[in-house]
Amino acid sequence: MGGWPTTAFLTPEGDILTGATYLPPERMRQLLPQLAAQYQGNRQQIHERIQEILRQHQTDANIEPAPLSQQVFDEVLRAVSDAYDPVYGGFDDAPKFPHSDAIDLLVYAYQLRHDPDVLHMARKTSEYMAHGGMFDQEWGGFFRYATNRDWTVPHFEKMLEDNARLLSNYLHFYRATGEEFAAQVAGRIVAYLDGHLWNEEGHFGGSQDADEHFYTLSAAEREPLPEPYVDSTCYTSWNALAASAYLEASWVLERPELAERALRVLDFLWRRCRGASDGMYRFHDGQPHLPGLLGDQVQTAIALLDTYEVTGDSLHLKRARQLASFIRERFADSTGGFFDTWDVDEGLGRLRERQKSLAENAAATVFFTRFHRLTAEEAALQAAKGTLAAFAGVYGQLGYFAAAYAQAAHLFLAPYLQINIVGDPADDSTRVFLRAALRLDLPARSVQVLHPQRDAARLKASLLPAQPSPAAYVCYNTACSAPVTEPHALSEAAESMRRRFGSA
Repeated sequence: MGGWPTTAFLTPEGDILTGATYLPPERMRQLLPQLAAQYQGNRQQIHERIQEILRQHQTDANIEPAPLSQQVFDEVLRAVSDAYDPVYGGFDDAPKFPHSDAIDLLVYAYQLRHDPDVLHMARKTSEYMAHGGMFDQEWGGFFRYATNRDWTVPHFEKMLEDNARLLSNYLHFYRATGEEFAAQVAGRIVAYLDGHLWNEEGHFGGSQDADEHFYTLSAAEREPLPEPYVDSTCYTSWNALAASAYLEASWVLERPELAERALRVLDFLWRRCRGASDGMYRFHDGQPHLPGLLGDQVQTAIALLDTYEVTGDSLHLKRARQLASFIRERFADSTGGFFDTWDVDEGLGRLRERQKSLAENAAATVFFTRFHRLTAEEAALQAAKGTLAAFAGVYGQLGYFAAAYAQAAHLFLAPYLQINIVGDPADDSTRVFLRAALRLDLPARSVQVLHPQRDAARLKASLLPAQPSPAAYVCYNTACSAPVTEPHALSEAAESMRRRFGSA
């Protein structure tokens, strides 16, 4: 219904009459008798209208897959540009939401094409958000959204999801440009998350309440007052997003302790938020709750791939493989793509319906694309391809809200660069190669460490020798460089392969 929270008014059968975001008590008292009278006096017409909407929804869900091309990326990038606010940055008019996917698409496009206009849009949006009321200038961290066009008046709630995604945005911008303000903002997001949402059980809380008085005070004035309430629920997908962002921050900001925190989060998710046969759960009051949500599976799986790349530990790839199989088995639609919930018939009305979220399917595409590139598993390639195709006929209706889909499409369709490092991930000499590979100035690449003995079969399948070790091979699709035996030569080898075989 447009935001968090959603207030939905339902029929006795569980179908939606109408809804809104937050409703204050007085407004709720006015609405309830009005809606009850409307329903009682127009029950038949409402029932017919609901059936019409459901039929249309079914029709929309059955749109035939369309051909895939890089045109997707260009069209959505144009939509982002068209929605851009040239005066204050961001997209559209008030209220102003961060739209982190759109920001990320701009940064990604700049890395691909070095277009100064694209960079300007990303920079202005990032600066206005960080320097205005959207950002807590005292504690750090971003509020949910701004109620006005110039970002000065925020809605004061802070969400883990928003701050995790925005942390990634500012890290990506810093990597692409080297502009120090982005690193500073990223550091202040980390300080907020660590200082206020971190739960010593090993995860982040989901949000901190809006308090219009509290957040207008200086840090000194806040200190003697009780903090706004923190929802301690472990929202699995949001914690996985935070873990991915912290892993990136660990090497972008040269703060290795952030990787330790990310590993602790993922360990908590795997131990406390997962069932052996039913995947990832949410966690609250000491118990797992609410299994069977696609977003929880996919974001955890992506975080596991990120951890595998950053640490070289194949345990995380093994766990990602388990989730890959679970996602395909329990969430896949035979026509392509993945449903938002697993195949359990529960709930009333619209809650019975399994829907296909474009954003979650874009994330699934990214996961299966990356997983295929690391493992060469054909099932992963087909899952990514089928998911993209399932939405190719509808993404154009969503404008810049399809930014994550466009980036996923480019990742899947473009020639890809992979850095294969042969060596023992526990050895310092191998880790020097790994850090150099992670820091390559490329919009998309995959990195993995292959142990000469442990991964002998995978090396053989990739036609890579076990010696020399440590050494790196820069591969575009199936073409690989000669062994790179000095970490400082990795950047030159990657650039040479990119010029020869095409842009990543």
